Amino acid sequence: MAEIDVETACVTWVRTGDLDEVVRSFGGDPGATEQETVDGLFGMAWEDLEELDEDATGVMLVARHGEWAVLVEPFVFRGMSQALLSGIATEGEAYRVAWTVNMATFVCYVRHGAVVASFDALDLDGAGGREWLDGLSVSEADWHADWRVAAFAVGEELSGIRIDADWLARPHALYPLRPVTVSAPVALRVDERMTAIAAVDPRVARIVAEPTPDKLPEIVNIAAGLAVTTAGIDGPLVEEALRLIANGARSGEVVARLHALRADYSRRSVEAYHACPADSRDSFIAPGHDTTYGRWVVKGAAVAALSLALNPDEELSSLALQVVNMTGGTYLSEENGDVARHHALGTVAYFLAEGENP
Repeated sequence: MAEIDVETACVTWVRTGDLDEVVRSFGGDPGATEQETVDGLFGMAWEDLEELDEDATGVMLVARHGEWAVLVEPFVFRGMSQALLSGIATEGEAYRVAWTVNMATFVCYVRHGAVVASFDALDLDGAGGREWLDGLSVSEADWHADWRVAAFAVGEELSGIRIDADWLARPHALYPLRPVTVSAPVALRVDERMTAIAAVDPRVARIVAEPTPDKLPEIVNIAAGLAVTTAGIDGPLVEEALRLIANGARSGEVVARLHALRADYSRRSVEAYHACPADSRDSFIAPGHDTTYGRWVVKGAAVAALSLALNPDEELSSLALQVVNMTGGTYLSEENGDVARHHALGTVAYFLAEGENP
């Protein structure tokens, strides 16, 4: 068995009698597909979506195996929605594993439309649906040893689909995803990490205690601040963007200037990458704080988060979720609690995004 070894992804195993309807539920058109490999999927950028569909807000790879399918999403996680999973598994089952660069993990199993288990792979003690979890052949020791290998092993146990090197190299169906609506979410589940960070951060505490739509501007504000601080960007344009965000304002004109700044950071990252000796650099321009080119990529992610936050054409619930997701690309710090803040903000943002689309 292999695994999809990337820093951010959502993988969903689905058993249903109508896989085309599953594609539609995620926002895809079953009749409009191209072929792509997993590597190709994760090598795509936002700009690549425009070549697939100018209305696309995400992309998904689908590998069909009889009545089962494996769905892979690289950066916009429709599969995070428990309401969506419940809808596509009314007469079947669905198992989802999602993770972010900051090690926020989300595992969920749905059968016959009901959530059987939902938990953080790094916090099994707080797992909902522990009886189901304990009934698997994958043990608690396996989860502790390597949570991702364990999670993929569960997917294979449920579906019989073996994700190996051949599977990863084989082309699968690629679908651009348009916006979708889902039914109202289940109640917000507050896990141990959210409780811990709420105990020391009053801003997060207020959001977690009352996860209502009026908290969306504060989620955007906190997430944007985390991105800027972590990436270490400053200057008049950044300060102007942060002021607007703090006031709940939007500005297409500021977004345009931020796009130019991000393009400059992208150019600098490429220059720094090629200036680095070939034998001491990554095989591609990877983000992170350990290399000069990686730090420029991180700065670009922070600027992208600001741009998303100020986009005047996006619904607030969707915008908040996108900002939180992009903030994760700045490689937040575990030591100062920012990873836990990001996890809490993301969990509430997903919850509210579902609730805004009844």
